Amino acid sequence: MTTVNDIADILRIIREQPEWAEALRAALMGQELLELPQRFGEFAAAVDQRFAGLEADVAELKAGQARLDAAVSRLDATVSRLEAEFSRLDATVSDLAANFSRLDATVEKRFAALEADVAELKAGQARLDAAVSRLEIEVSRLDATASNLIARVSRIEGHLGNMRGNDYQLKIGNNIASIAIQHLGLRRVRVLKGYKVFDDMPFHDLLFDAEERGDISQQERLDAGNADIVLEGRTHPEQSTVYIVVEVSLTAADYDVTRAAAWADTMRRATGEPSIPAVVSAQWDEARQRLAEERGVAAITIAETKQAA
Repeated sequence: MTTVNDIADILRIIREQPEWAEALRAALMGQELLELPQRFGEFAAAVDQRFAGLEADVAELKAGQARLDAAVSRLDATVSRLEAEFSRLDATVSDLAANFSRLDATVEKRFAALEADVAELKAGQARLDAAVSRLEIEVSRLDATASNLIARVSRIEGHLGNMRGNDYQLKIGNNIASIAIQHLGLRRVRVLKGYKVFDDMPFHDLLFDAEERGDISQQERLDAGNADIVLEGRTHPEQSTVYIVVEVSLTAADYDVTRAAAWADTMRRATGEPSIPAVVSAQWDEARQRLAEERGVAAITIAETKQAA
């Protein structure tokens, strides 16, 4: 058992027994004093950390301040340049104002001169409008006169054309027998329908009989009855009967060829005998000659002024 007689014994025991020292410290100082060193260390670490952050912020602020100082310096230089530019602009604006005043006076004078010119032009335009109106009336009268003349010329040309065509058809009709003999190799030609035939009822009776037998239709009978010339002849030297359907035209056209071919076919079925389609014309072009060859139509050329023998 340890005996304590004086303070020296207490100090020796504390050195020899650390747990006694802790117990004695706790009894004398209390829990808050015991924790004070640790809390002070934590406080010092937090203060150091905050000071480190503040020092970084101060360094960044100093760098920003330096940048701001440089920017302010540049702005000062820019402001100085702008002030110089504004001074020059003020001078330029003053010059422009003076020029504008002079230009305004010049423009006013020119507008006054233009207004006078426009007034004169309007008066001239009015005179021209009146002249044009008079000319339009004259032109209208001339147009009407020209239209009447053109119509009269067209009618005269139409009459002349009809007269030429009729004269040509009459010439061909008067000589159709000799034309058929010369160009188709026929003999003993008899005209059933033509310009000199006053009684063509036998021809129409032939078509009516064929219609009644059912060999041709009513429309085919009516169409074939419009043929210019229909001939009955004998071939040479066979002496067999043949019918010839002839269309006569001063200038050959497609419809002349197609009608002759169609009506010759009607005559063939109506009579039971061979039938030859033919077109007599004074003017043939290559296309119409080719069409006649394709349709088996005899293309006979008789000059307008030539009398067939």
